[in-house]
Amino acid sequence: MIDAEFIHHWAGHYPAPYDDQYYSPFLEQARQGNADALRQVTQWKNVGRRGRPMALSRSKEAAFQFFLRGLPNYMGENGRMRLRQDFSRRAPVWSTFWHHVLYATPIFDVYTHMAWHWDVTGIILTKREATIYAPGHWPTYDRYTVWFQGTLNRLQQTDAQITERLVDRALVSWGEHQG
Repeated sequence: MIDAEFIHHWAGHYPAPYDDQYYSPFLEQARQGNADALRQVTQWKNVGRRGRPMALSRSKEAAFQFFLRGLPNYMGENGRMRLRQDFSRRAPVWSTFWHHVLYATPIFDVYTHMAWHWDVTGIILTKREATIYAPGHWPTYDRYTVWFQGTLNRLQQTDAQITERLVDRALVSWGEHQG
């Protein structure tokens, strides 16, 4: 079971300076729909071998441009539903990431998927088994989000210093270590 000790241990393995340089400075502007900041955080998610953001591949750039074209619709009252409709059959990891950025929901990727599955079932998925596919990624993401919020609330009852970002860092680090 994921507890406070697990979170602090595995979050300690996360390269926090990478966030401080390439993610945190741009997140608030990205949440307000700034295209340049959205590109910065999207490239942060696209980390290269040398621990720096990489330019997006052709297919990732196409998904990002599709996202930017729909951005005015995603910022409105029904934005979440529109984003989910537009990305119901494409770019499952990127669309859930942009959902995280715009609506301050948890990050969901192969590594967090591995940690979630292990916590719920006791079974460690391989990276291949934890790959997220469309369609069907939105219901999976919704289940993950419910689990994440419940886990965060439980952890904060024992340690008020645990934040959403600390949990995310721990889950990513643990998943990377397994994969």
